[in-house]
Amino acid sequence: MNRTLPDNLLAAMSDRLSASIGLYFPADRWTDMERGLERAAVELGYPSTLAAVQHWLTAGGPDRVQLEALAGQLTVGETYFFREPKSFEALGRKILPDLIAERRAMGALSLRIWSAACCTGEEAYSLAMLLDTLLPDRADWTITLLATDVNPRFLRRAAEGVYGEWSFRGVDPAMRARYFTALPGGRHRISPDIARMVTFSYHNLVDDPYPALESNTNAMDVILCRNVLMYFNGEQANRAVRRLARSLVDNGWLLPSSVDGAPPMFAPLTFVPFEGATVYRKLPPPAHAAPPAPVLQHFPILALPPVPPGPPAPMPVALPAAVAKPAVPGLDHCRSLYDQGRYGEAVEQLEARLAFAPADDAAMLLLARSYANQGHLAEAAHWCQGVLDHNRVSAEAHHLLAMIQQERGDAAAAAASLQRALFLAPHSIATHLAMANLARNEGRMRDARKHYRNIMGLLEGHRPEEILPDLEGMTVGRLMDVAAHAHEALGQAMGGEF
Repeated sequence: MNRTLPDNLLAAMSDRLSASIGLYFPADRWTDMERGLERAAVELGYPSTLAAVQHWLTAGGPDRVQLEALAGQLTVGETYFFREPKSFEALGRKILPDLIAERRAMGALSLRIWSAACCTGEEAYSLAMLLDTLLPDRADWTITLLATDVNPRFLRRAAEGVYGEWSFRGVDPAMRARYFTALPGGRHRISPDIARMVTFSYHNLVDDPYPALESNTNAMDVILCRNVLMYFNGEQANRAVRRLARSLVDNGWLLPSSVDGAPPMFAPLTFVPFEGATVYRKLPPPAHAAPPAPVLQHFPILALPPVPPGPPAPMPVALPAAVAKPAVPGLDHCRSLYDQGRYGEAVEQLEARLAFAPADDAAMLLLARSYANQGHLAEAAHWCQGVLDHNRVSAEAHHLLAMIQQERGDAAAAAASLQRALFLAPHSIATHLAMANLARNEGRMRDARKHYRNIMGLLEGHRPEEILPDLEGMTVGRLMDVAAHAHEALGQAMGGEF
């Protein structure tokens, strides 16, 4: 198609899309962008593409419904099970078996995997099926399989779990027979047992904060983020890679697509060669090197005249040396390390601080988060409990402990801790969000919708750009969108029930 919109409008719309949903269209892709804009304009009832674009650029930006339509028309929904087979080969033959063996040896039967930009769910369900084949004792494991996307329509289709023939190209028929139920019209529904392994959630890799306990995007063993970074501009892609790296535990794995960027973009990680697959690994930082030995300066020996003998010198009196007190690490410095993803250093500094100020609740809670983001959940829970041992009314400690308990697979304990947190801080947006997510994961859709409504009510009157400090820097506008999307999607899943 020939472009009809002027270049200045296309450039401005590209900037608006990049800022709002993270989709970047350089000039050589403006034809594709205009095609998607045209489809979105028709869907939303605008008289023309030009009228739609002018409205989106002058009315404060597209609203939530319009952004959903734009995301649906501008992103590629074409995917299928076990796409890029060499990547799944690397996972199934090396990466996951090694992780499983390591966790068995440790006696810690847990795995955490994130399918970022999961589209309509085929990738996430492929991971679930692969894990099922690798874990004969899967019931004994705590498995987190998070699947996120910026397109709510894709997420609804993913949660439905119904697929046509196009999604199965290249799939072993035995696999399809084992994990799917045939439906009329050549459609197939994923097994409920496999579907329960996956949690689908809205997440924007450009704007939303991560890693974060609240979004369950921390301490991942494996992240698949394929065919999405290519949609970002250079700065956005680099920032996303840094955040994804921070979301991995030490020795964790990131699998992008070969088209997502050149190796320098993945500099925080180390490339690991696998035939036909693009794989990076987060190697732990090197141990602190010993300080270099002091360099001795040699001076020439001067010939001095002999000193005549005299009375013996008096013995020197030993004076007590002044003991220098070690500096106590400042909390702001520790927060800076945490914000940079330097969790190991943050742990060292916070523990040094707590040696001098053992009742510093803020330091203990930051230490708990630092441990949790490294996957050390027992240590994280210990420091949350340390706060509660002397301050039972710390809503933040109860909330953080709930996030850790949920990550450890103890939903009942997490629910109890969240109830305590909400009793102590009934207007806590972070706790309502945690309770909504827990209720949704447990299938309590009505309770989840209630908490999402509470969130939207608590956010009213706040400026969209306002930062929510208890949610790792998420903005009011972003959380309002997340809550509204989830509330609407749950209502549709319940057949319109309120």
